[in-house]
Amino acid sequence: MGRLLAVGFLLVGLMGLLVACQQGGGGAQLGNPDFRILLSKASVKLTPSAPKQEILVQVVAKNGFNGHVSLSVEGIPEGMNASFNPGTVTPQSLDVVTGMGAATLVIDKGSAEGGNFTIKVVGVSGSLRKEASLSVTVITPVLVLNESFGQGIPLTWEVIDHTGNGAWSTDDLCDRESDYGPLDPIQAPFAIIDSDCLGTVDIDTELRTPSLDLSGYTTVRLHFDHYFYYFSDEIGDVDVSVDGGNTWVNVARFQGEDVGPETHTVDISAIAGGQPNVIIRFHYYDANFDYFWIVDNVRVEAY
Repeated sequence: MGRLLAVGFLLVGLMGLLVACQQGGGGAQLGNPDFRILLSKASVKLTPSAPKQEILVQVVAKNGFNGHVSLSVEGIPEGMNASFNPGTVTPQSLDVVTGMGAATLVIDKGSAEGGNFTIKVVGVSGSLRKEASLSVTVITPVLVLNESFGQGIPLTWEVIDHTGNGAWSTDDLCDRESDYGPLDPIQAPFAIIDSDCLGTVDIDTELRTPSLDLSGYTTVRLHFDHYFYYFSDEIGDVDVSVDGGNTWVNVARFQGEDVGPETHTVDISAIAGGQPNVIIRFHYYDANFDYFWIVDNVRVEAY
């Protein structure tokens, strides 16, 4: 009889312990079904090179919650885009088991202006509403240089004629715009060196930008519209100097085939980023009665 009583007391104790565990420990009653929103990132940065970011959105349910949760964002700045995949999640939660659902939030910079923003990721299920904050930084590039040669080659630029036989100018003496146009995205006036128009003479000429202070930027991109019309041996180089033109690093070379008309982009961050004295040159050489190189709309963006 004593052994049976002992077993009985043990079973009663185990049942009491199980009830306590189901009630959250210590005999406390379970709360109402509920959920919360968790984000995999507290902040994101949108840049020209990385205009989109993905954030994992977790819907964590408790106390038996198993409803549909619709996701949305609030406070998104004008021009920015946001989307969820999926837009609704249904986490499955038992009384003592946490449930979880997940979606991917994609933030796209779009046309949003630069700045710091705080947006809310919102989950709604019936009368329940939960939210989490996400800090978003939008970085827009600074246009450090923007030259279309609309008023000719500026005095702040440098033209060098190494042979004395002809150099860069905005005089389209042989009317290449009419003969080879339309030249979109190039629009006259433009910078041109025309070996064919100059005749049977050696041509070696440089078109140099003014010195650019890029010390406050880590990312630097060079854009230019151009048309390299090839004949035999001529070369068109795009070079970058960070020491006032004493030494040069080649970042683009055109030779052996026609190129353009086109917009050409070069990331020169590794060379020019953080540098206070950056010069870019367009160097046309090894030309003698060859064809021409047109350059227009030279732009340097940095951030």
